[in-house]
Amino acid sequence: MKLKTFVPNLKRWIGRYVGQFASVDPDIQAALDLKLAHTRRVSDAAKDIGKSEGLFGEALHMAEVTALLHDIGRFEQFQKYKTFSDAKSEDHAALGVHVIQKEGILQSIEDEKAQIILEAVRCHNKAALPVTENATGLFFMKLLRDADKVDIWYVVTDYYRRAHERRNETLELNLPDAPWVSDAVCRSLMEGDIVQMKDMRTLNDFKLLQLGWIYDVNFKRTFEIVKERRYLEQIRGALPEKSIPIDAVYQRALAYLDEKTGDTQTKKGAAP
Repeated sequence: MKLKTFVPNLKRWIGRYVGQFASVDPDIQAALDLKLAHTRRVSDAAKDIGKSEGLFGEALHMAEVTALLHDIGRFEQFQKYKTFSDAKSEDHAALGVHVIQKEGILQSIEDEKAQIILEAVRCHNKAALPVTENATGLFFMKLLRDADKVDIWYVVTDYYRRAHERRNETLELNLPDAPWVSDAVCRSLMEGDIVQMKDMRTLNDFKLLQLGWIYDVNFKRTFEIVKERRYLEQIRGALPEKSIPIDAVYQRALAYLDEKTGDTQTKKGAAP
């Protein structure tokens, strides 16, 4: 089956599948609705970034399918454990692959395409991408990871703007809202590395981890979206105002973003 035909069938299946987890508990339903809305926006972001890389036709549909399926494991995860924290439950990406295979979702499409989709789902939340000789598979892994980050940035910055209204401990991974940041987290970010989940101790650490995702972005369009939407600035605004380590981490991330979008070159070449 061509992916053009498969996509609408997949969207209908997702609607039916997610419907099984519906709850009368408003907090549980809100968490499920959050993930479903996230999935739709990641799909839009994947198509946006994909088009900027020259994708069209089946290739663009491939990007859409990986995005639609990337978090399918989240619904069973939340039903079982009442959390989206992989550390406190299980790897939602691996669980998603299990759901896809158990439900036979990809049986109607070519094996090569199905494997690329499965690997993209399996690897979308990993600290680092696997070493592979499959250039096409690696491209779609990177594309999915960028699209996912774009929308998680949207979700968390929107939440931080409204956090005074009502805290969402699920979104905060149940981390304590302590006023300090961990040395290990700051050290990783000052070296341009991704923060390890095991090093997070506070909600501020989690915010810094989100700031540091900029070092794991792959495509120019993604950098442009981050700059256009001022995601880094918004995350900094949600952190303690007077903090030398936080300021240093933020300025390094901002300089990296400027470099990737070409702003540094422009500034250097500008007339005084």
